[in-house]
Amino acid sequence: MNHTTLQMFKIVAEEQSVTKAAKRLGRVQSNITTRIQQLEEELGVSLFVRDSKKMTLSPEGVSFLSYTQKILSLAEEARQALHPGKPAGTLNIGSMEATAASRLMPVFQQFHQQCPEVCLALITMPTQQLLERVRNASLDCALVSLLPNPEGLIECPEDLEFINVFSESLVLLAPGSESNSEARLAAFPKGCSYRARGEALLNRLNAVEVQEVSSYHSMVANVAAGRCSCVLPESVAATLALPKDSRQQFVAKALTQLVWRKGYGSPALEAMKQVLASASNL
Repeated sequence: MNHTTLQMFKIVAEEQSVTKAAKRLGRVQSNITTRIQQLEEELGVSLFVRDSKKMTLSPEGVSFLSYTQKILSLAEEARQALHPGKPAGTLNIGSMEATAASRLMPVFQQFHQQCPEVCLALITMPTQQLLERVRNASLDCALVSLLPNPEGLIECPEDLEFINVFSESLVLLAPGSESNSEARLAAFPKGCSYRARGEALLNRLNAVEVQEVSSYHSMVANVAAGRCSCVLPESVAATLALPKDSRQQFVAKALTQLVWRKGYGSPALEAMKQVLASASNL
């Protein structure tokens, strides 16, 4: 078992395909297949359930992937720690779709200018899924929106640390014509903090039905069709072509945080904190 083999296992698990993993890693398929087979023999378990179309993780594979992610993350942290004055390597960062759409372009441009030797790897998904990826070391850090408790204080899992980065004004976008759209909410899958706020708001008015979508463009299309309302940040709304007769109502202020594992640190992460601090609107 070595670093290269663990990296191959991780990529195959993500792609669910040796062919796709080989293309992503720039290696021949037979080499990856042999490495995975040797790893399974060494561990004495089958890491994948194989069929003609894809490779999915076995229960043992799911467990081993968690350890693999932590080992690879720790190895990268150790490598970067040997050169504390020079950010390099890869920074795996996650983000809410809203933050990626409205905030990250100038942030990433500035970061690349200051740290050209760091490779930024970005994925987008809802807050709760991002938190889980940070906790299991799939991500080094993530931009999320933590929900406040009843006293209005931000609650963060005990094994994570965070800093506040952006403040967003959330608005409810509704069709212009009178309809029962306020009983339906177009939103991202469960785990999205903005969806939770939208459901809480509309539940005070009606029993809300949620239409799950995969993008803000789909949300706005549902509003244009008179089918649903949606909750989104004003900063995102400013980037979209909204229906001319749609109505906007202020909902709440929401903070965006950068979170990372407690005790984790790297020159690349510290550089990202500094760039985000300079771009903050708090």
